[in-house]
Amino acid sequence: MMIRVDPGASAPVFQQIVNEVKSAIARGAIMPGEAIPSVRQMAADTLLNPNTVAKAYRELEREGIVYTRRGLGLFVAERAGPLARSRRREELDDRLRRFIAEARRAGMTTAELRARIESALRETPPESPARTAAESLRRAPR
Repeated sequence: MMIRVDPGASAPVFQQIVNEVKSAIARGAIMPGEAIPSVRQMAADTLLNPNTVAKAYRELEREGIVYTRRGLGLFVAERAGPLARSRRREELDDRLRRFIAEARRAGMTTAELRARIESALRETPPESPARTAAESLRRAPR
């Protein structure tokens, strides 16, 4: 599994890992019961500090997205798909509300905002879950 992180992004790197794993689960790229790479493997694959990866994995475990099987590693929880989709949508709803608030502070009317969103939707092709999963996550040997 390859995770894409952007060190220059506003979100902390550990949170980007959490979001990427949740997105992959929500799209079905990682299935319940499937193992995810160890902290050491993920750190090597992403060239990140193992402590950063461990922090992300602890957060995923705290949220019930993954669980540890002693001596075997981390696995995707059975209820992770619906849980990840629900939490990811909540995060996106929050970002959308913040975007709308920022647009209104900039003086954009509701009609202008709707027109721009409609334009952006037309310009952005719908993505198939299989294609986005393949682009953002590749199976890596464990």
